[in-house]
Amino acid sequence: MVSGFVIFWTLNRVNKPLDFIVSRVSRLYPAYWCAILITFLIVAFYGLTGREVSSIDALINILMFHGYLKVPHVDGVYWTLTVELTFYFWMFVFYLKSGLGKAELVFSVLIGFSILHSIALIDIPKPIYTIFILKYLPFFTAGICFYKIINGINSFKRNVLVLLFSLLSTVAIYSFKHFLVFAVFYIVFYLALSGRMKFLTFRPFVFFGGISYSLYLIHQNIGYVIINKFYAMQWEPLFAICSSFIFCIIMATLMSEFIEKPFLRYIRDSYNQSKGMQLIATKLTFFRSP
Repeated sequence: MVSGFVIFWTLNRVNKPLDFIVSRVSRLYPAYWCAILITFLIVAFYGLTGREVSSIDALINILMFHGYLKVPHVDGVYWTLTVELTFYFWMFVFYLKSGLGKAELVFSVLIGFSILHSIALIDIPKPIYTIFILKYLPFFTAGICFYKIINGINSFKRNVLVLLFSLLSTVAIYSFKHFLVFAVFYIVFYLALSGRMKFLTFRPFVFFGGISYSLYLIHQNIGYVIINKFYAMQWEPLFAICSSFIFCIIMATLMSEFIEKPFLRYIRDSYNQSKGMQLIATKLTFFRSP
């Protein structure tokens, strides 16, 4: 839902296609590449049965869409990044075709096919099911609808109907128990967007929000390594878990401060500077023309 909201927001603010590409590359890849290197080295050195990957597989992971190549993840959580990247691709297609305004309607049709597949009325081949991210499309669609509702875009009634459809579809695609959990997420997301959850501005929450991407990238396998080592020494399990938690927070903070944020600024500043130089060159050419 967050991605659906943010990506729709981003695409409505960019002036040209390359702006979006630079925005996403600068946001995702520097920290991701750093996380791959750190996680691969730690797992290779200390070992983590069933989760080690070869150096070749680690190199292919840098693409972020390695899941489509059936290459194992350096860290298990990376599967979501392939899903994210696929969503970015489809939203970029809508942007290029000037179809952002109808994205949620097209997604609703696809969600309908996902429902039919889930209740065994039709059979969608796995590659197609994957490339159209049919299992996760309800949540991306909800994010788009929330953006439109908050910003008063299109018919309020239409947005709410699509939003409710995306939520109800999870009964078939997942289960009724999942639906109840997702319903809570939808409510919380709306309350946060509408400013009814002021406690989220509490400084520690803001801090964790700032390092959340880096923390997400490095917490799983490295956390397992630390916990396993403490378990092997027969230390108190709670101490092992807390130590893993603290270590990953420290690592994420360092990654955020020295990799994620600096490279994001550098890439975007360089890109904006190049656009500025192109604009100056264009103006000079105009004034020099007879």
